[in-house]
Amino acid sequence: MQKNIVVSFVLIQSLMFGFSVFAQDSSEPFGSDEEKIKLKESAVQAVVSSHDQTLIVRGGELMVRQQVVKAAKKYVVTWGRERGFGKEWWEDKVEFQQAVSHLISIGDEVLLDKFSSGDWLTDIWTEYMVNNFTGEQASSIAEHFKTEGGAIQRRLMEWYLGETTLFYYTFSDRWDYRLEETRKELEALQKEARKRMPDEMITWKAGEKEAYTFIACSPDNDFCVGPKYWKMLAIPMMGAVFRYMEDITREIKLQMESERASIETFFVAFEEKNK
Repeated sequence: MQKNIVVSFVLIQSLMFGFSVFAQDSSEPFGSDEEKIKLKESAVQAVVSSHDQTLIVRGGELMVRQQVVKAAKKYVVTWGRERGFGKEWWEDKVEFQQAVSHLISIGDEVLLDKFSSGDWLTDIWTEYMVNNFTGEQASSIAEHFKTEGGAIQRRLMEWYLGETTLFYYTFSDRWDYRLEETRKELEALQKEARKRMPDEMITWKAGEKEAYTFIACSPDNDFCVGPKYWKMLAIPMMGAVFRYMEDITREIKLQMESERASIETFFVAFEEKNK
């Protein structure tokens, strides 16, 4: 009798525990909103991290630094003229060069802090992925880029996005390949670009299923993500990239203007030398 009571007690406790676990599980069913959010975050991160951002970041850094150098020279010339310096105040003078270098160093600090790491690009890329694709679509893109054809398509995207970064400044007539102060950055970019340059004509046929269906599929299909992804990269996302580059350029120029007093020593040195 006592044995039966003990057994019954154990069974009841086990059932109560089972119901408790079931109740907890039922409050967070498979596919809950929280789980979907986590899965989407993971898929988006997989897509963004799969991309090589080198050409965009290094190309953008080169272009922004060119604007910084040009602005520094313009400020030094203008402020020198306002001080009464004539044509002798020019790039061949040591004090002029020192003043320009000082202003450029201000820009370089901002670039190092807010541009060179590429974190800003990762943030932009992530934002546009989150806003334009579901978790399932992001996962589909990430998995496709793991295939042989997908990896080739991904590298082509990266190449053309890098080219677009350079074209933006070339088209707006702000790129100067002769600018000596950015020669080092230009040569470094060229070196990186040569490693990634497509060296053959690449096409996809219907028989190459993964690569072909990624770019040739019905837009009515939710998993026809290739064309949608490429359009997102090439137009709205690159627009955000250009806006960030312009914002950084404006920020640097404002900092240069606020540091006008810091190049006073170079003006004084020039005046003393030319008394």
